[in-house]
Amino acid sequence: MIDLGVVIVLMLSLWSITVTLKKLTASILQKQDQQLKLLEEIKDKWKNNG
Repeated sequence: MIDLGVVIVLMLSLWSITVTLKKLTASILQKQDQQLKLLEEIKDKWKNNG
């Protein structure tokens, strides 16, 4: 019975870690997209001025 409890706790812990990593990944990807857009704007402005 104790083994079942340990398995359940481990499964919940892994699920929680997975959810946290998904949120972190989404946040990183969003910031990366923002940076890419800014770099493209800089490139366009530099191209137009040069």
